[in-house]
Amino acid sequence: DVIVQCYRYPAPPLRGTQFGTQEEATLVRVIADNGLEGYGVARAVGGSSGRIVADGVLNTAKPRVVGEDAFQRERIWQKLWALDRGNHLQIFATSVIDVALWDLAGKALNAPVWQLLGGYRNKLPAYASSARLASVDDYVAEALQCRARGYTAYKLHPFADPAKDVAVCRAVREAVGPDMKLMLDASCEYDHEAALRVGREIEKLNFHWYEEPINAYDLRGYTELSRALEIPVVAAEMVPGSIRSTAQYILQNAGDILRADVYWRGGITALMKTAHLCEANGIKTELHHGASPLMDIATLHCACAIKNCEFLELLVPEPRYEFGLKDYS
Repeated sequence: DVIVQCYRYPAPPLRGTQFGTQEEATLVRVIADNGLEGYGVARAVGGSSGRIVADGVLNTAKPRVVGEDAFQRERIWQKLWALDRGNHLQIFATSVIDVALWDLAGKALNAPVWQLLGGYRNKLPAYASSARLASVDDYVAEALQCRARGYTAYKLHPFADPAKDVAVCRAVREAVGPDMKLMLDASCEYDHEAALRVGREIEKLNFHWYEEPINAYDLRGYTELSRALEIPVVAAEMVPGSIRSTAQYILQNAGDILRADVYWRGGITALMKTAHLCEANGIKTELHHGASPLMDIATLHCACAIKNCEFLELLVPEPRYEFGLKDYS
């Protein structure tokens, strides 16, 4: 069976009140005939109701999943992925079912999923990822606090104003010193000229990477920017198309590092395909947060099963992103 439950929680700070003060998500339970259950969570995006994802899971995905062998995850993934054409099924519905199936497999075999995926390591560093804060001083204070807590890397989501963004990057670098790794995520807010100008400035500040400075669909722009800058340019975080779009970014050299996670790519199955595709082309796959704690955990399992990934992203302050899950250690 496939069962869904929608629930509401306070909107986390990264999205602020852009879509209201609350968000909705859908808990998906995939139940095998022996009674074991696997779980995944689909978060509604863009302020839409969690029921939108739930309807896709129940009305479109469920009839194609119930009756299948729960261990044939690739077969099920391919059936659901075929519905991406024409947007007949949101990628989030495919993602949440696939993650639940992997969870179910781990429970059935009494083994952690990262080992079932092959197993490369049992831990990796996390970096602290900011919300959009009110002032330069707020970023400085948060970066220092994260460093004091043991984080060795901090990523800024700044003001979407090139001059102000360079200023806050400079202030944070001066505050934390030369040893802490810093990243800038511009969230696709710059034009070509601003992207190049900001990139050259943060190169001088020894930033670790430069993430999504221009529109995500602008592959030519990412190709040119990657050639012009020495700092690694990161791309493809939330573009549709899963492994197909990843292949196009690689073919056009549109980015030095490609982003992926279990939520936006189509589950654990698709994230592993993405990571291996990047590895074959000598590219890192840096893993994006998974949009909810359960999906973050699923992304972590993938990170522990691949080599071409340096970090896991954790949004701070962490308690604001528990989404109702109080203990997910």
